[in-house]
This record gives sequence, structure tokens and C-alpha cells, in this order.
Amino acid sequence: MKQDRHARPALMILPAVIAAVALAACGREDDGRTAGQRLDDGMAKMEQKSEQAKEDTRQAMDNMGNKMDRTADKVGAAVDDAQITTTIKTALAGDPKLSALDVKVETERGHVVLDGTAPDLAARDRAGSLALAAKGVQSVNNRIKVNG
Repeated sequence: MKQDRHARPALMILPAVIAAVALAACGREDDGRTAGQRLDDGMAKMEQKSEQAKEDTRQAMDNMGNKMDRTADKVGAAVDDAQITTTIKTALAGDPKLSALDVKVETERGHVVLDGTAPDLAARDRAGSLALAAKGVQSVNNRIKVNG
């Protein structure tokens, strides 16, 4: 009787083991490859995926770098424009016939617009020449009006 009690649990586990083995085999086709070949194929696929992930990361970083370069260019252009405007205003303030308060200077990407008033045509032309002489200036639109 004692032998029956010990045999029963073993008999009860046997169907569970058979079911587990059968389930593990489900979905697999016997393609004739050894376990080592399957492992090698799996490793090769993982390496391919890893290389693709590295390439995707490199490309994303390049894109981000390009965006940062463009942003830096815009900031640099804004700083250059501010420097051009300051240089022109300083030159105009140093001219006895021109007052920096009477002439408005706007700069965008090196293109300068002068607005305001001047006492005479010579002063107007002098303001345009001073603006054009500033470093970084691409063009000058002299819209200064002559009083008189």
C-alpha cells in the first residue's frame, strides 16, 4: 500500500510533463538545424538589430546636431545684426551734423534700413556712407528725409 501512495504523485506529474514538452514544441518546425545553428542565427539577428539601432541613433544625433547648428547660426546672425546696428549708431552719434536720436537704424541679416531726418542732403548721404562702411553690412536702404 505504501508503494501505491508514492507512485500516485509520480503518475500525476507525468501528464503535466508531457503537456509541457508538447507545448514547448508547438509552433516550431523541424528545419533540420542543430541547436547551435539556431543559436548562431539568433545571435546574427540580434547583431543586425543592434547595428540598425546604432545607425538610427547616429542619424538622430546628426539631425539634432544640424538643428543645433542652424539655431546657432540664427543666434550668431542676431548678434552680428546687433553689433552692426551699434557700430552704425556710434558712427552717427560721432558726426556733428547727425544725431543718433534723429536716425533710426534697423539691421536684419546684414541689411540696414535708415529712417529719420537729416538737416541736409550731404548729411543724409554721409549717414548712408557711414552705415555702408560698417563691418558686416550687406546693403543700406537710406530712407532718411531731409528737413527743409
